Amino acid sequence: MQYTIYYFTSTGNSLQIARQLSSTLKNTTLQSMTTQPPSQSVGGQDQAIGFIFPVYFLGLPRIVKRFVQNLPIQPGTYCFAISNFGGSSMDSLGMLNDILKQKGCYLSYGDSVKMPGNNLIRYGALPVDKAQKMIDAAMVKVNTTAQAITKQTVQPIKRKAKLLCKTINNYSMYRNIENFDKNFTVDNTACTGCNLCRNICPVQNITTTNHQPVWNHQCEQCVACIQWCPTQAIQYGKKTAAFKRYHNPTINAQDLAQKPFSPYSNIAYNPSV
Repeated sequence: MQYTIYYFTSTGNSLQIARQLSSTLKNTTLQSMTTQPPSQSVGGQDQAIGFIFPVYFLGLPRIVKRFVQNLPIQPGTYCFAISNFGGSSMDSLGMLNDILKQKGCYLSYGDSVKMPGNNLIRYGALPVDKAQKMIDAAMVKVNTTAQAITKQTVQPIKRKAKLLCKTINNYSMYRNIENFDKNFTVDNTACTGCNLCRNICPVQNITTTNHQPVWNHQCEQCVACIQWCPTQAIQYGKKTAAFKRYHNPTINAQDLAQKPFSPYSNIAYNPSV
């Protein structure tokens, strides 16, 4: 069996999970959901398809929803997923399953793991030792999940507060999204013009003017730009200056600094799903 795992990550948690899962499954290809979906269909009898992503606002990040909706999957493909969360996975797997059903597939096996939370706009990072214990426990669970996937185990998805999660997710992820990044600020005395924030933005939302970042109102709310800024020159509103940053200790910025496509120009998606 061949495996292809599509992942989305901003602080590296999902990428660590993808790599851990890949090391157990073998014969695995990893692809970021920040890249263009393949034009030819994937999956089939000899290829299982996986998705690994963080939970945003009780559900799917916009970029995950958009990527899966535009991913051509052969009907009947064995599909699996692992969501990771700081608070609760809620109905994220159910939302993914709804999209797959429209393609003649379903989520054959889904699981969730708790990882260090990283919604920096609301709270800071955990102490390093507590975060590491959480990561270690998550990797043990990922290994168990890998064994189930290897056996092509089928585990029906249990829905959690479907209507509530859909409402909150849609409200938080789509309402006035063009105004979200207006609250980013940069300390010009701390910013070194390294362009790291621009390079790791998953949707090319950041450009630079006079070596300073400028946000262009298509933000995915991943806050990778804040978390990875080496001098903590970027803030959001008035609270983040007091918050400790987080990114996964096994991942470096170069792992995220790919050449992403811009999903706003030519990739359609349905936010109501």
